[in-house]
Parts: sequence; C-alpha cells; structure tokens
Amino acid sequence: MKYFFFFRSVNSYYNDIALLIFRIVIGLSLMTHGYGKLIRLMDGNIWGRTHLFFNEEISLALVTFAEFFCPLFVAIGFWTRLFTIPIIYTFIIIVFDVHIDDPFSKMEKGILFLSSYLLIFALGPGKLSVDNLTSKK
Repeated sequence: MKYFFFFRSVNSYYNDIALLIFRIVIGLSLMTHGYGKLIRLMDGNIWGRTHLFFNEEISLALVTFAEFFCPLFVAIGFWTRLFTIPIIYTFIIIVFDVHIDDPFSKMEKGILFLSSYLLIFALGPGKLSVDNLTSKK
C-alpha cells in the first residue's frame, strides 16, 4: 500500500512525464506572446524600445528569438538549458526594467515565466526529450 501512494517504483517516470508536460505547456504559452512579435517584426512594425547598444530592430529580433524560437526548442527538449538562457535574460529585463514601476498585476506574468524557465533550467530536460535521445551515455 505504501508503494501505491508514493509511486516509489515508478517515481522517476512520473517526474519525467510531468517535466515534459510542463515544458510543453510553458513553451506553447510563451510562443503565443512571441508570435505577435514575430508578425510585427516581419511586417516591419518596429517598436521604440532599445536595449544596451542595440537599435530597435535588433532588440525586437532578439526578443522575438527569445519568446518564439527558444520556447519551441525548450518544449521539445533540444539543448534545453542553452535555450532557456535567452528567455531568462529577457524576462529579467521585462520584470526588473520594463515593469519595475508598474503594479504587481503587470509584473505577474513576467514573474511566472521567469520562475518557470528558471525551474526548467535547474531541472534540465528530463528523460523524455531530444537531448536524452541524442546524448551518448
């Protein structure tokens, strides 16, 4: 009965399934935000925000890469930790620079994405990922 409630014999398998579902849901959720930026970039409708020494076009292209293409690779588990770095950096800027003076309700989504991708970075892709299939063990 103890093994039934705590899933001791298959605990790792359930963790990998949960991590796969989490990666897919968070990745697709962020891609919906990045899709609008991708369309805006392709239409030439560039926003007026810059970052560091980049102009508006490069800044929008980098944010589009971090919010559309990186979550796609994270969702399938391809170079997961590498592709979470641009996402984490983007959301650090969003939370602590863009929305720092806004109320919490404006920062909430950024904080949730930031903490989600920090968790994915810490846990890695799991066994149900392209990284695990291509690794040579």
